[in-house]
Amino acid sequence: MHYLFPDKPGSGRMSPIFHTRKGGKMRASVEARIRTDRKTNGGMAAVYLQIIINSQRTTIPLKVSWPVDSFDNKSGIFLPRQKHDQEAQDFNMLVQKEKAKVNDIFMFYRHSDFELTVEQFHKEYSRYGAKKDFLVWADTENDERYQAGKVELQTYKNTKSQLRKLAAWKEEIRFSEINQELMENMEAWLRSRQGLKINSAWSILKMVKAFAKRAAKQGIAVDTTSLAAYRLPSTRARIIFLNPRELQALEHYYRQEDIIPSHRRVLGQFLFACNTGLRFSDIQRVSWKEIVDDILDFEPHKTRNIEKRVSVPLTAKAFSYIENQKGLLFNCMKEQPTNRILKDIALRCGIRKNLTTHVARHSFATEFLRRGGHIEVLQKLLGHSKISTTMIYAHVDISRLRQQMALME
Repeated sequence: MHYLFPDKPGSGRMSPIFHTRKGGKMRASVEARIRTDRKTNGGMAAVYLQIIINSQRTTIPLKVSWPVDSFDNKSGIFLPRQKHDQEAQDFNMLVQKEKAKVNDIFMFYRHSDFELTVEQFHKEYSRYGAKKDFLVWADTENDERYQAGKVELQTYKNTKSQLRKLAAWKEEIRFSEINQELMENMEAWLRSRQGLKINSAWSILKMVKAFAKRAAKQGIAVDTTSLAAYRLPSTRARIIFLNPRELQALEHYYRQEDIIPSHRRVLGQFLFACNTGLRFSDIQRVSWKEIVDDILDFEPHKTRNIEKRVSVPLTAKAFSYIENQKGLLFNCMKEQPTNRILKDIALRCGIRKNLTTHVARHSFATEFLRRGGHIEVLQKLLGHSKISTTMIYAHVDISRLRQQMALME
């Protein structure tokens, strides 16, 4: 595909292509220019690309300085400073290469339903090469989503780690390679060579599919039909929850007068979650202004983008754990140090389970159903959009298995 055409054979002068979308919605052009207004004492000046998109001007520096008198500012050509000036030829090739990138971006937007703004142009130009390499593109996309507040810090870090792991498999994954066969090979490598358990492999494979679909929506060529044919391996996460005896042990420790202050603080938050089902990300944010009478009505942080609210009635027991009398209900630490303290608490209380903030939510759901609560009510309390998500809690715990097996004696 050619973007520049000689005015006359052998003249070396190039005419620009002007991109005009049907209906006159987009008009764009690119030219090489030299900064005649910022000439050094030695007569040198910086060369740049001048971009015009729908009458809006912007520039791209080429990081090249050249004698103003040896540059044709009308045609954007480096003129030889002496006979057989190889550097002038090299810089003219550089200009054509960079203009080709710009015109490639223009061409895509001219034939698409997307609007090209100056801001969007710079984003496309900065990651132009990434449109071929999935790993580079996904890393950049992950950065931008985090900077825009679309993902949490931990999600951002997890994605970074997953992409690094894939880079150990293949230094480059071209978008043209992404299909069912590549996903199957990736799964085999993660399971056999890396020794990942199915849940860990599943999270990486799910990430790749999600980013590939996002790239396709942004106009990058991806074989979505073949990608859709790949089925993620089925997983069944092991749910860690506390039984009534373990919950009672935590409650007893919480009420002791000589409890370590940091333990009391963290344990109060944990037990509140055990009695409400709130995620730790919501424990960190809920405040008194979201409580009316005995109802906590809040917008879960995890699903804040869909603006869905959840209402949870608070029992007297739940109220007893609240730390503050106004403002935020709790003064929370970050999740990592909170989990470290929970492990200390578990050791002190004789609980041989990996206690984390999310165990509280699992414990609430399990205990709610154990006491005869209905699954559809639990769905509302947990804020799940699909009942299938809530159904993972409809498991049978070991104590109930023993009770039912006793009937066989």
